[in-house]
Amino acid sequence: MKLNQKIIYGMLVFWTITGSLACKKGFEEINRPYNEAGVETQTVAGLFNGLAKSVTDEDNTLYISLFYSSTNQQAVQNKITPYLNYSSSFWNKYYPSLKNYRSLLKRITQEANPAEFDNVKHMATILIASKTLHMLDYYGSIPYTQAGLGDTGIEFYRPVYDKEADIYKSVLADLKTAVNGINSAGGQTSIGASESFLNSDFDAWKKFGNSLRLRYAVRLYNKEQALASEIINDIIGGNQLLPNNQDVAKLEKSNFGFWPGSVSPGISTERQWYTFRETSVSNIRMSKNVWNKMSSSDAPSGAGIYDPRCFIFFQTNNADQWVPQLQNGSESEGGEPYKNDGSPSRRPIGSDPGNKFASFNFFTIYDQIYFPYLIITEADVHFLKAEIYQRGMGVGKNTSLAKTEYEAGITSSVNFWYAYANNSKAWLIKPIPPTALQMTALLSNPAVLYNGGNDNDALTKIATQAWLATMFQPAEAWSIVRRTGLTPKDPSFNPTYRVNKLPYPNEESVNNNANWKNATGGADQNAQALNKVYWMP
Repeated sequence: MKLNQKIIYGMLVFWTITGSLACKKGFEEINRPYNEAGVETQTVAGLFNGLAKSVTDEDNTLYISLFYSSTNQQAVQNKITPYLNYSSSFWNKYYPSLKNYRSLLKRITQEANPAEFDNVKHMATILIASKTLHMLDYYGSIPYTQAGLGDTGIEFYRPVYDKEADIYKSVLADLKTAVNGINSAGGQTSIGASESFLNSDFDAWKKFGNSLRLRYAVRLYNKEQALASEIINDIIGGNQLLPNNQDVAKLEKSNFGFWPGSVSPGISTERQWYTFRETSVSNIRMSKNVWNKMSSSDAPSGAGIYDPRCFIFFQTNNADQWVPQLQNGSESEGGEPYKNDGSPSRRPIGSDPGNKFASFNFFTIYDQIYFPYLIITEADVHFLKAEIYQRGMGVGKNTSLAKTEYEAGITSSVNFWYAYANNSKAWLIKPIPPTALQMTALLSNPAVLYNGGNDNDALTKIATQAWLATMFQPAEAWSIVRRTGLTPKDPSFNPTYRVNKLPYPNEESVNNNANWKNATGGADQNAQALNKVYWMP
């Protein structure tokens, strides 16, 4: 297996930032990953850029081995989900970033005038908040308040696992402070090109932070209604900045995540290309479950397709037909829809007889430079607002506004994916965006048409469309599935496994045993996966 170029680059960046490990008299192993190294000699700009480069949690192998199957988003060939092989990947990426963040805050205090770095501090806080909130979605309780502090004392070598509710409250409070603290007034130090995430667009930073706050207010509403309502009222009632009316030429300013061309110009995200093309790893195809929400018939010509995103997400089979696969993967597939020679074109129609089912669009998989790893999008925010208005969460119930936001979410998602494809150099054949009449047909299709007078139908459609919009955010789709219970399910798919959360890495039972045992009761990884995260019903 060829080692991922992005991983290599990330390792180089990390070691450049953190330096070599200091000797701790044999404690190096038990202290990892919470105490990676000292960074006292690094610059504020260097530490910030290192954090920005590591902001997303993408791991396509885990997406394929767990999230796509658990969410009923894609048909899978693998009958046994080998997610335990990859369940520690997010954990191992998070703690070096947390250490980096804490070191950045310390470094700022050492500046002659720390107040001049307030914007840097607030932007970094938004970045680490995003990663921390994702960690809670994945694992539930995690070491947090004592993590990343190992170089300040041996008492932090084995950090405690904090309660989920406590971390949520702390992080959401930090987010509010950060959003309100960012300002464009003079007197702030510019870190120039090192601010590669949003290029010092302070309105975009506020939108990013507020979007995260809104997402987790909705996620926590049934458990922390007072807190969630306060956040919703603060953002929506206070008319605070949120992404809206995205600029198709600057998608990253309203759709937040890792955009390789912006954060790391010229860096190849080979992991996606490798994972999706390698049949021993993936073999995923367009599922019947998704197809049923994008086409009104099974016509292999595609005559029934009413959702134009279908042409961006997927491609036809070897016979140039739209044929979905059952979610359970029971129908055999032996094709290889992605060429392995790195050339910028799909296998010619008719050259791959084993390829019987529609697969992910070649260009979305081949694009190693512009394809984004998204955290939260403008469409996501519209769907959150649709649910808020439909349920009356922290604001008065308003089904008319719910419909407006629901339709804005669908429109934003469609516009985003067509703009992405047309902006990307990997897409040699540029797709033609849908017309106004085609968008009207989509929104008025019975499977999509909004009916705010029927709560169950309205909330089911919001969840379904939010689920479709997260086609390339499968970890977020997993959260939507676990929280709402309203997303589509393929009746043919009845997995024997159940995963409500990721289990902790086995190393935790050795390196941090007492705290690990308090968190798990000593349960093995399969048993841990049955436990629910805090916000699950």
